[in-house]
Amino acid sequence: MKEELLKGLTDEQIAKIRECKNHDELLNLAKQEGVELTDEQLEVISGGGVCSSDKCPNCGSKNYTYFSTGNGTFCKCQDCRCSFKL
Repeated sequence: MKEELLKGLTDEQIAKIRECKNHDELLNLAKQEGVELTDEQLEVISGGGVCSSDKCPNCGSKNYTYFSTGNGTFCKCQDCRCSFKL
């Protein structure tokens, strides 16, 4: 993970982040810790996932918008704010 995205977090929080096995665990950890993630952080966390259907892999919503990065075109769910790749 990009080190600049970890700024402002405690060593304990960073250690917990590094133990997460997938983006769902990381998102749950952020909620538990009360950490609000920026759009860039969310993109880094969940941008690598590939969705095999036309709905959000996190909440099942079909209410999403498209955005592009240097890594391709992604979707952002307007209901749960998850970012994913179709």
